[in-house]
Amino acid sequence: MKLSFDEWEQLYKGKFKELQQKIQVGIEAAERGEILDVKDVFERLREKLQQKRTQAGE
Repeated sequence: MKLSFDEWEQLYKGKFKELQQKIQVGIEAAERGEILDVKDVFERLREKLQQKRTQAGE
């Protein structure tokens, strides 16, 4: 299905607006101090991955 220019433009504008809203939510959360340390997040992800690998190997 090929989109016309107007359809593509509407889709783009909608996605752009959605992204702007998500960014604003993140900014507001950060201003309230509701942020996560990226190192902690990745360490938790590594631990979960290791647990899954261990379970799969059992």
